[in-house]
Amino acid sequence: MQDYDFIRFGDTDNAPLVSRLGMGCWAVGGHGWGAVNDEESIDAIRHAYDRGVTFFDTADAYGLGKSEKVLRQALGNNLNAVFLATKGGVRWDESGKVWNDSSPEYLQFAVEASLQRLGIERIPLYYIHKLDEQTPIPDIMGALLRLREAGKIGEIGVSNFTAPQLTEALTVAPVRAIQVRFNLLERSRGEELERLCTYHKVKLVAWGALADGLLAGKFNQSTTFSADDHRSRMPDFLGEKFAKNLQRVEALRTIAHARRVSLSQLALRWVIDRYDWSCPLFGAKTAVQVADNLGAAGWRLSLDEMAAIDKLTGMRD
Repeated sequence: MQDYDFIRFGDTDNAPLVSRLGMGCWAVGGHGWGAVNDEESIDAIRHAYDRGVTFFDTADAYGLGKSEKVLRQALGNNLNAVFLATKGGVRWDESGKVWNDSSPEYLQFAVEASLQRLGIERIPLYYIHKLDEQTPIPDIMGALLRLREAGKIGEIGVSNFTAPQLTEALTVAPVRAIQVRFNLLERSRGEELERLCTYHKVKLVAWGALADGLLAGKFNQSTTFSADDHRSRMPDFLGEKFAKNLQRVEALRTIAHARRVSLSQLALRWVIDRYDWSCPLFGAKTAVQVADNLGAAGWRLSLDEMAAIDKLTGMRD
């Protein structure tokens, strides 16, 4: 990776230098993405680490704790050498029922549980995963500040917050990162947050950077998904909207072909080049998928290419 493929998560020269391409570990939790092989997941994580990825993103709710355990199994002591992010605020019981709980009491429990599953003493970046619509944001941020002061977490992040919610959170605690769905086909959240992120030096961590695989360019109108794959229920993959999305992806293929990169690489590179404070996450089940996604590093889109992409993806519903 080149220098411009890394970013400092902090305001000082000693702040962690992190790969802007991060591996998202929802799929390795084995839930919501169809069939997942644990051995292949471990191989994929290790391949990403060996290829220079230092940013790994997970959540306690991914696989109801499994994703964190798989990360520990894959990286072992190397977990202390990477910039690991996890999240809390989604609770579950023994039956597998899940609900949001962002109360200070539960966040204290969730952090301790994540530390145990990961086998580390401090989480470099900890997000509030989802709001429960009951706990006031100042109470949530106050709890995260106390956890940071206790040495349990490092930087504080928020996930799936709106611009007004981020504004409120910033009045209580320094927020280092906001994680929202942001990609070539869905960019409004990034534009909504642009002023805040620039002014407050908040990193935008893009989940869904490949639009749940749409921007990998491997689907067609005949593609179907199993019942245990969340995409089987997403409007983006159903009916007329799916057809329109496939048209958008095909339009982008010409730019990717001219650049001699894959569609995945083009989509991830666009997020990096769109904002110099953005970090796209890529999901992967296999080392082959990791290798393809990492082809987004080491080059830049030209201004003409960015303009052409904007024109092609300007097709809106």
